[in-house]
Amino acid sequence: MNPLVKVFIGLVLLVLPLALYVNEFMKQGMNAFNGTGLLGSLWLVIRGTVPPFVALIGLFIVWLELDEWRIEKELKAEEEKAKKKEKKKE
Repeated sequence: MNPLVKVFIGLVLLVLPLALYVNEFMKQGMNAFNGTGLLGSLWLVIRGTVPPFVALIGLFIVWLELDEWRIEKELKAEEEKAKKKEKKKE
């Protein structure tokens, strides 16, 4: 498939939902976020997905730091072994 066709399809998939949200907002104003329409549903999804997403980011950071800590401990142990071997050779 031609890359320009893919870009066009991507732009349509990007702009069409945004246009629907803008249209609903123009019709209902700030009340659009309180109802059960598109913007109300979008707001509900955002409120429901942001906290778990933030928790996953926190979990990822903890995992990275624990892994880095473990690697540093292993590296120090390797360096100490290398120093002991050098002293034995001398």
